[in-house]
Amino acid sequence: MIRDGLYFHNAAELAESGIVSGGLQPYRYTQQARRALGERGRMMAEEATGCEVRFVTASDNVRVTLLAEQDGEVAVYKGGLQHSLHRVPAGIARTLHLERPQRFDRFEPASLRVAGFAPDVWRVVFGRHPVSLLRVHAFGHPIRAPRPDEMPSRRWLAYGSSITHGHGVYPHSYIDHAARRLQVDVYNKGLSGSCWVEKEAVDDLTACGDWDFATLELGVNMRERFAPETFRERARYALDRFAERHPGKPLFLITAFPNFASRDDSTSGERERRFNDILREEAARRSRDAVALLEGADIAPDVGALTCDLIHPGAFGNIAMGERLAEQLADGLAGRSASRPAD
Repeated sequence: MIRDGLYFHNAAELAESGIVSGGLQPYRYTQQARRALGERGRMMAEEATGCEVRFVTASDNVRVTLLAEQDGEVAVYKGGLQHSLHRVPAGIARTLHLERPQRFDRFEPASLRVAGFAPDVWRVVFGRHPVSLLRVHAFGHPIRAPRPDEMPSRRWLAYGSSITHGHGVYPHSYIDHAARRLQVDVYNKGLSGSCWVEKEAVDDLTACGDWDFATLELGVNMRERFAPETFRERARYALDRFAERHPGKPLFLITAFPNFASRDDSTSGERERRFNDILREEAARRSRDAVALLEGADIAPDVGALTCDLIHPGAFGNIAMGERLAEQLADGLAGRSASRPAD
């Protein structure tokens, strides 16, 4: 989505700020979908996680003014290279002063192209909080949106729980690490504690066509509240909807990552194992529709990847999971390409 020479990445909707007059607030889900979610889902869907403001300018100095609804962080990248990290307090306009790295002049631009991004692209990456953009000031220099050839050519739609959403580590979640290795752009549609695969959420995800492959990390948020029959109905609806709207696009189902309940005899543990079996069965039923199954236990093989809550991966765990997932996605995408008939 482009507005006034700025490209808003991962924004399903761009609206006048609900925080301050004159600001623009990016939303990862449309208003219709947000209002159909549960109480927690409504809050999580307003977080701007994975939304970015991208632009290119010749100015050596840029000021970006933001207002966040909650305390949080904003990461800035120059292309694929980390530039700076900024704390943004709730309710106070914060201006980030960004200076073009002068040492870039010592290198050919092609050598600085990292993760699929050209080095001229400024990327202001929002964290896990609602945030509004008030101004981008380039001191009289023109500002333009990046061209397609200045960004990754492939795009990944990622839906899932807080683990996908980036609990405590964004922008260094496992999907961010995998995306960097694959040199793809990722749309983060995670819903922390509220990934319930509602019809409205699925319809919102499938209404977007600007992606090349998708992952659905399902089950862990539903095991406490939903019976296996309901989980199957919702998972099946999601698979049917993706197949109808995006036939042939690769879709990867991810079973629950190992956690404190995975091996015990609690209701949560029993349901998680049943949910995983349902995903295996539904993937097998849809194998001809470009649906593949990835085992969460192959991506995060043991609890050593987790923090002390024994459900969310820590910094090392996210790196390791990103590496493993990138390998599996690369293999799956290569296999899918190889199996396509020649034009």
